[in-house]
Formats: sequence, C-alpha cells, structure tokens
Amino acid sequence: MRSLVMDRSSGRPGMAVFEDRELVFEKAWDVDPTRAPGWLADMDQALAGQALPVAAFDRFVCGLGPGSFSGIRACLAALQGMALPGGKPVSGVASAAALALGQSDGAEYVTVVGDARRSRLWSITYRVNPAAPHRVLLADGRRPTHTAADFALTPAEALAEVVPEGTRIVTSDWGRLSAVLSGMFAAERLVPQALFPSASDLGRVALADPDACVFEPVPVYLHPAVAVHAP
Repeated sequence: MRSLVMDRSSGRPGMAVFEDRELVFEKAWDVDPTRAPGWLADMDQALAGQALPVAAFDRFVCGLGPGSFSGIRACLAALQGMALPGGKPVSGVASAAALALGQSDGAEYVTVVGDARRSRLWSITYRVNPAAPHRVLLADGRRPTHTAADFALTPAEALAEVVPEGTRIVTSDWGRLSAVLSGMFAAERLVPQALFPSASDLGRVALADPDACVFEPVPVYLHPAVAVHAP
C-alpha cells in the first residue's frame, strides 16, 4: 500500500511517501503553512519528480495538530480532494504524536506543549512504546484518540500540575513559551529550541497503529466554539 502523508500544522510543513511501512521519499519546507495555493504546486512538483501521480496513492494521512488552523484545514481539504476520485481513505493522527516520536531520542515519556492562545497552554504526554518503537501511547498506557479529548488545556501558571514528573518537554512554540517553561521546569527536562513534527514521523505513527487513526478526520480543536449558529 502506498501512502501520501502530509503535515502543515507548524512552521516546517512537509510531505512523505511510504510503501507499506517503509519511507521512500520526504520533503519539508521552512515556511509558515498557508492557505495560499502555491504550496499545492510545490507538492505536485515534488511528486512529479518521483514519478508519482496522485492516482498512484492508496491512502492519504493528514496531521491534525494542534497547530496552524489555516494550515491544517487547507491540508486536510487538499488530501480529501485528492482521495475523492478514487474513493481512497483519508485518515489523520495528532501532529503532536509525531513530534513526540521524533524527539523521544531514548526517552520513554515525552510531553509536548503548545500555545493555545487566550492565556492558555495545551499539553499532552506520550509514551513511546519501547516494544513497538513507532507506536505512541498516552502516558497512562491508553491508545490515543488523536482528538482534543487527549489534551490538557490549562492556564499557563497551572501547567506543572498536569505534566508528569521526569518527562522530556518539547514545543514548537519555544519563542513564545521559553520564559514560562524555563521558570517552571528544570533545564535538563527541556529541549531549548522550537521543534516541529515531521511528515515521516507522522506516517510512522499512523502506520504503526492504523486502528488508532481518525478516519473522519477534523483538526484538533482545543477551545469550544465561541459562537454557535442557532437554527
């Protein structure tokens, strides 16, 4: 089975191609994700360079965030459009899980933190399963749902109350959160730079545990709706 995997949740969007569970191609861009259509031409050019038309893919996987609202929505819409003519499946997993996998580096537990705006932070702690190294579980051993239900949303000053002891702490928002994190956690627990999920790690998470993928994917929305349309 050939899979096209894309993540546009962060400041380093990327794509990856897998044959079954083997990575055969990856490309990343050091640009902010955007809804502007230019990125689709870049993706098409990259696939053409590998002689891979969209019709050659059996499955599409999208990073669901948390992260750039516009980036995730545009990515998911594009993959759904590619999948539609052939009725191919589109699934998603949390981009945070890919970041945890990519930055575990021997650490069994990794906490991913992000800026949820509105004076709040989001966090999630994953266990990178040593018996199945591309499979991630929640800290308590449960399979992730890759939805907002997995995440803690807290005021910044309360973050330490929900982060387990001894985990490695990583974030894509180091520029905004460095002062908060450095004042709250020991330096040896922090990776002091912005880190981003990769499409290849996203694919490894999805392919290692396909039953955990979301097959009616939507972005990970952490805040409740600020307005609801009344019928």
